[in-house]
Amino acid sequence: MKKVVTIIAFVSAIIALIFSFLPVYIIAYYPAIVAALFCGILWKINQKSNTNSTTFKVLVFLIIASLSITSYRVFFTTSEVSDTKNIQQKEQQSEEEAIEELEGLELEE
Repeated sequence: MKKVVTIIAFVSAIIALIFSFLPVYIIAYYPAIVAALFCGILWKINQKSNTNSTTFKVLVFLIIASLSITSYRVFFTTSEVSDTKNIQQKEQQSEEEAIEELEGLELEE
């Protein structure tokens, strides 16, 4: 039971850490939550058997690292939305230039 819980917790913590660096970083919270739940189960198992394992400490470190990286990216990454008026003006200007070029062409028959 302890090995299965440890493996599931480590796999989900590593997935959360990987997702926190990818452009889809917002979904890193889900495997981090799963890892935290299994980490709590592992803590209860360790508490009952009176063992102090370093795997638990590494697991907690991985979860905290992935959550802090993801939270940093959520709070400090701004999505840039450009000014739509400038884009519309450029489109209108290029359309007018295209019409002027077409009017300037002479058709040869």
